[in-house]
Amino acid sequence: MELRKPVILIVDDDPNDRFLMQTAFSNIGVSERVSTVAGGAEAIEYLSGTGQYADRNRFPFPNLLLLDLNMAKMNGFEFLRYIRNHPNLMVIPTIVFTSSEEMDDLKQAYVLGANSYLVKSKTFDGLCDQFKFIYGYWMRVRVPPIVPEGV
Repeated sequence: MELRKPVILIVDDDPNDRFLMQTAFSNIGVSERVSTVAGGAEAIEYLSGTGQYADRNRFPFPNLLLLDLNMAKMNGFEFLRYIRNHPNLMVIPTIVFTSSEEMDDLKQAYVLGANSYLVKSKTFDGLCDQFKFIYGYWMRVRVPPIVPEGV
């Protein structure tokens, strides 16, 4: 089996949040590819390798998802439900990374299969600290899932 370079996929409909998250990953020295999509429906297209994401060399299957909950069109809960019911996608570790501090949101995210739930820091330095933690555990310590054949 050939090991491939890890990929982090950010699913968030706020372009400012996507930019800040990419910048924070860069700021802490992450060398892995950090890709972004603007919502759940686009993330499904990316994960399925369809449409504009058909080229797996340009859009490789991710090893980790960072998922916002409060998105238009398809919210984070709907996206979690979709990927956890899809055999080729259910193996992807998924961190809910949201501004919601609501206990009901936290409970629902875990019921739907989130691997972790973090509230977004309100400062850039705090965001960098969160990403050091996320990167240190999810990309360096744990064993990444095997990418399903054909994705």
